[in-house]
Amino acid sequence: MRDEILELEQQGRLAEAEARAQAWLDAEPDAIEARHVLGLVRIRRGAYVAALETMLPALQRDPEQPALQVSCGRAALLAGDRGRARMAFEAARRLDPNNLDAHIGLAAAALAGGDLDAAESGFRTALRADENAVEAWLGLGQTLAGKGDQEASARCFNMALEIRPDDAAAQFSLAQTLRAQGYLDFALRAFERALELNPELAVARLQLAETLAQRGRSEAAVQVFEQLREHPRYAAAALAGMGELALARNAAAIAQALFQQALARDADHERALLGLVQALERNGQVEPAQRLLHDWLGAHPEATGARAALAGRLLRADDAAGAVALWREALQRNPEQPSLRADLALALERTGDFASADQEAERAALGGRWPPLVLLRARAALRDSAYETARDRLRVLDEKRLNPVQRRHRQHLLGLAALGKRDWTAAQQAFLAMHADDTAPLPELTDAKTLAPRLREVAALPELAVALTPAPTVLVGLPGSGVHRLANLLARQPGLKVRSDYFAGGELLARADDPRLLQPLGQAELESMARRYARGLRRAVPEGQQAIDWLPLLDARLLPALKRALPGVHLLLAWREPEACLLDWLAFGYQRGFPLRDVAQAQRWLQQAGAHLALGVELLPAQALDMDALLSAKPQIPAALGEILRRDDLTIADAWRHEARYLGLPTSVPAPTRKAWLQALDDASPATA
Repeated sequence: MRDEILELEQQGRLAEAEARAQAWLDAEPDAIEARHVLGLVRIRRGAYVAALETMLPALQRDPEQPALQVSCGRAALLAGDRGRARMAFEAARRLDPNNLDAHIGLAAAALAGGDLDAAESGFRTALRADENAVEAWLGLGQTLAGKGDQEASARCFNMALEIRPDDAAAQFSLAQTLRAQGYLDFALRAFERALELNPELAVARLQLAETLAQRGRSEAAVQVFEQLREHPRYAAAALAGMGELALARNAAAIAQALFQQALARDADHERALLGLVQALERNGQVEPAQRLLHDWLGAHPEATGARAALAGRLLRADDAAGAVALWREALQRNPEQPSLRADLALALERTGDFASADQEAERAALGGRWPPLVLLRARAALRDSAYETARDRLRVLDEKRLNPVQRRHRQHLLGLAALGKRDWTAAQQAFLAMHADDTAPLPELTDAKTLAPRLREVAALPELAVALTPAPTVLVGLPGSGVHRLANLLARQPGLKVRSDYFAGGELLARADDPRLLQPLGQAELESMARRYARGLRRAVPEGQQAIDWLPLLDARLLPALKRALPGVHLLLAWREPEACLLDWLAFGYQRGFPLRDVAQAQRWLQQAGAHLALGVELLPAQALDMDALLSAKPQIPAALGEILRRDDLTIADAWRHEARYLGLPTSVPAPTRKAWLQALDDASPATA
């Protein structure tokens, strides 16, 4: 009977195998072997808790069976009960010191507990005893993947497949590694092959759906998620996955319902909780979302994802002290967890308490090379003018294992370290590498001299007879002028609402190259444009707030329509010398979509963009703000900006300190450094400096 059932199990006929095993147990309720076999089949079906509950009565009657101890250990481990699993594997090893499965099980328990060194040692010991031990190869592969060595991990899984080519677990593990390496198409094939070998491997189905979503195949992902909607173990994860896809297509109401269904299935599902918070915020329910996070953390004090989400929201709301309190509380609960200390260090840095941040970072650094922590320690060295130390700390990071934001930040810090050492060549190389991740071409600009006559002609035509909205303020400036920092500053002022690229985004005008813009539009067409703008204003700007429309790039073709459809529209120009803009754009970047890959090309582009700004100043009322003075925190700037915006409630002086030195580091190339760097550029290539 045993062999027949296990043969069915090996053939993948799991439902039939379970029915036969249950019939055997019903006929012989005291048969230890029947319970054991039924438990093995249920493990294969993914019903780990049921498998353990099936086998435990047999183990209580006969605890001296090493094989039964190992099976109970496997079921407990897969069910998430590491303590029970370890006890079972240790009992099996005590009963039979040469039991390979017991040694592999103990290594697997170490892996599940995060002790990667012990896990690697255990799996390698098992492989020395039997180089064909598939489970040991799989465990070693998972361990190496956890250590970040994805290539070695894949080799281990391939070894397992060479030994047992039809092993669903090996195919599944290989698929996971391929997915982690970014080989999504290969991962999809491996997940599908694992499911061919074992259609009831629900975790493979879940990760297949997640990989389809990563690949951008949303409809296919939803179809696979739907197959798990009623699964006792993975329904919540599937619903959360569908919720994330709904969020991605801006269907926030649908996403909210899906996340709520996921939490109804599993009230402890953190991913669903975090998704629900995002959906609530998208639906305008910011305060309920914040309360939900607070309440959930109260019930789940160990939930690091929710804690990080709440801390991040506090940081974005300029409540760094609240974020620090959250991480201190977490550290009190888990004083030996270096990642929590690292999070505390990052939050302390945001408060401006650099000494405490650096101290916590040094303590946390003993726990490993977590990229955000390494970057923090490099910033600490730069704050102390220890440029060599900063460079050495940054060089320990492997760029291949960093995400795009981390790679960009690493290169930026390397550039700052080189500037500190007055190594202009190294600085320029690092800053150019910082821009490399942004593969978009620079926006094309029509030659301003060619445009100017027609723009002047159309702009001189009559404006809309009756203004339908208050005269808008349009914020403009060149990359490197600091205009984006001014936009951030204004966005934090009471009574102001900053909107980015509003005019170019389709609410007022379809796009800057719309041929209508250079035509003599009639009053009806101007009124239609103005009404669209007014509707968007009512929808996006709360009553009583003043809108600032920020154009990251002013295309002069917009000017006549702005002037005529919105009478009184005026420009707020963030002004800076082009040479200063060039170096700050290179060293500190700008918006995505504005990469600087070549200094000479960037200078030519800035000249053309500056010509478009000059046309704006010619055709529209404009007031310029001296950005060098603002970057230097000159005391007269707050009053000047308040006068320009006709407001007396701006808190510019205090807010600008955050913009002028972010995390204790400069946000602009200092004037003396700029002068020396420009001279170095001039010496190296007079034609392009």
